[in-house]
Amino acid sequence: MEDTTRENRRLVYDIVMSKTVEERFIMCAQMYEDAKAIARAALPPGLSHEEQEREIFKRIHGDYPEVIVNKIY
Repeated sequence: MEDTTRENRRLVYDIVMSKTVEERFIMCAQMYEDAKAIARAALPPGLSHEEQEREIFKRIHGDYPEVIVNKIY
């Protein structure tokens, strides 16, 4: 589904690309941390720290780390 006009997509692209590589890297890292926070908020209570990290990874990347690694190799 596309709900953003071509002009708005171009505006956002131009704004992002006007930043330095370092600024874009920091933006990306912050978005990843934000995604982790959103995923963490939806976790059931009572999980250990390791279980939380595994579930957060799965919610962001689509599966557990070992499953993804086995698909690659």
